[in-house]
Amino acid sequence: MLMLGGMTTLAETCTYAHDGWPFPFLVPAIFLAVLLATRPWRRRRHCGPSGESVLADRYARGEIDEDEYRARRAVLRHK
Repeated sequence: MLMLGGMTTLAETCTYAHDGWPFPFLVPAIFLAVLLATRPWRRRRHCGPSGESVLADRYARGEIDEDEYRARRAVLRHK
């Protein structure tokens, strides 16, 4: 590597990086690894109210009685 006044030129640095170290392959590999590690791969869950919460609301409002509430809740929990 040539030194010009204690500094190397950009071309010399790039040549050294290509010849002595797998720099051109390492940076994209790190970028892809970070991208893949931070991407949410799982599907997002439905954000609406759950079946049990709707059922509990109906029971609280008096739309269904206790027997119907328990029967429907058992069906929801069975799935």
